[in-house]
Amino acid sequence: MKGRVALFFPYVCALLVIATLVWRNWDTSFVVHKDPVCHMEVGEDLVARFEGQSHFFCTEHCRELFRKNPGAYLVVASSASGTHTMLGLPNWLYYGSVGVILILSFGVFEKSRYNATASGLRFDLLQFPRLRRLLLHSMTRFGVHAFSVGLFVLILGAGLFGNQLPSKNIAPLLTWTIWWGGLIVLILYAGKAWCYVCPWDAIAGWAEGLRFWGRKGEGLSLQIKWPKFMRNIWPATILFIGLTWVEIGFGVTMQPRATAWLALGMVAMAFVSAFVFDRKSFCRYGCLVGRVSGLYALFSPIEVRARDKDVCRSCKTHSCYKGNEQGEPCPTFQYLGTMDSSTYCISCMECLKSCEQENVSLNLRPWGEDLTKTFRPRSDEAYLALVLLTLTGFHGLTMTGLWREMLMAIQMTLGIGETFAFTLGMLGFMVAPVVAYAGLVGVSWFSGGEQSVTYRDYFIRYAYALLPIALFYHLAHNSEHLLMEGQKIVALVSDPFGWEWNLFGTANWTLPPLIDLPTLWAVQVCLVVIGHIYSLWIARHTALAFFPDSKAALRSQLPMLVAMILFSTVSLWLLKQPMEMRTSAM
Repeated sequence: MKGRVALFFPYVCALLVIATLVWRNWDTSFVVHKDPVCHMEVGEDLVARFEGQSHFFCTEHCRELFRKNPGAYLVVASSASGTHTMLGLPNWLYYGSVGVILILSFGVFEKSRYNATASGLRFDLLQFPRLRRLLLHSMTRFGVHAFSVGLFVLILGAGLFGNQLPSKNIAPLLTWTIWWGGLIVLILYAGKAWCYVCPWDAIAGWAEGLRFWGRKGEGLSLQIKWPKFMRNIWPATILFIGLTWVEIGFGVTMQPRATAWLALGMVAMAFVSAFVFDRKSFCRYGCLVGRVSGLYALFSPIEVRARDKDVCRSCKTHSCYKGNEQGEPCPTFQYLGTMDSSTYCISCMECLKSCEQENVSLNLRPWGEDLTKTFRPRSDEAYLALVLLTLTGFHGLTMTGLWREMLMAIQMTLGIGETFAFTLGMLGFMVAPVVAYAGLVGVSWFSGGEQSVTYRDYFIRYAYALLPIALFYHLAHNSEHLLMEGQKIVALVSDPFGWEWNLFGTANWTLPPLIDLPTLWAVQVCLVVIGHIYSLWIARHTALAFFPDSKAALRSQLPMLVAMILFSTVSLWLLKQPMEMRTSAM
């Protein structure tokens, strides 16, 4: 019974969130309204409308104050910057959440012998014949590719040739709010599903293979081996850092044409790899989206695996790796018989087509399963995990007023330009958490006293335990954009280029956010707490892998516990800050 609960827990969470959204937006008769001016609980007698939402007041005086300057009580509008500031977590919720983090850390997990796991629990989705037939059909992937490429071309067209006001152009909203915000949710529930529909890989593959579907044959690629010194994910990590620098430092999220050029850059890199290197080397080593989603996919509840590894050991053809007439060779050089993590699998399902033994499974499993198993950790993956932790936090910081003050202080102190100051600030925010983590790892290693375990072992293995904190803060941060601004897509689909069209009759619609602010705060806090719980669980497994003795494991884990509390508290603190919604003009 416990195993079944663990297996379906992610989907129960999703249903609860969806139900909450419907509940809060369908029937508001039960809602306790608060006056935005004096914050007293009120009825529904005195009301004023602002940006499509109703606000209720205790006295006529409060309502008049609100009508004169609603931005002073809800959002702070700025026509110059095209932003508005969304209120962060209230003090009581922030301090209460920190208390929950501390209680969970010291009062539950670390004072118990809890080490339960649902390891081995699987449900093969390919047991459903219709799903299996759908994935085997050659037109299935072409269909989803055609849809994603169509949206991609829309972004390019709107970005390059449409109205350059972000409020009039679909490209920034569709890219930075809908796609980037939704991508993290997709990874959480469907793992590497994005790689299955990736438009730039589809375009490059069609051009290189000279066909849209089916096995491509020889193709036009030079089939050069990827350089040995680059057979790691450092290229993708560097690209991810570079994208963050460009995106935030140059305000790309508010520039339709710059957004389109970045998209074309991804296509260009995919083209070079497809025509020069063997298989899909860029997907394995260089794609920043694939590597970020690949590392997060270690936590995902979806995996592609061999159904029975004994069958793989007796296999003579290794068609899942080499390919055959039915399916392509594995594009990222994975062999099902030995594959034990989801990091480099791109869920293309070519192995399902090529395996003569029908030994491929598409499993539903508990969250975080890969991270609790014994696997060969890699330093490049560990550093990407730390980069994800620091850059997601940095992204949140740059959308606060505090970051503007820090940036101005750097400029005035050093007498440098804004771009250089931004670069130094970003570098400092990336390095400082890693230095703090490295120091705590040193304390953990020293307190463990196990000579057979090196400092490097500690540094790499515990970095994986921080992934849930990074992932769930990423979700909490993106949920603010997705739920508060995503509904604007309804108007923009009728006029994607900003040319005064009204294709579907929705161009003039002004829809309220999909969620109200108190509910958003509750969702964000829950996400951070869930991420912290999973990090505690994974760190406990890591410590017990180093030290079978529970007390020794606990002693060595305590410094890392401090690190997890620190990072989770910083996540909550960032959510507490008023957030400048840069896509508010959309």
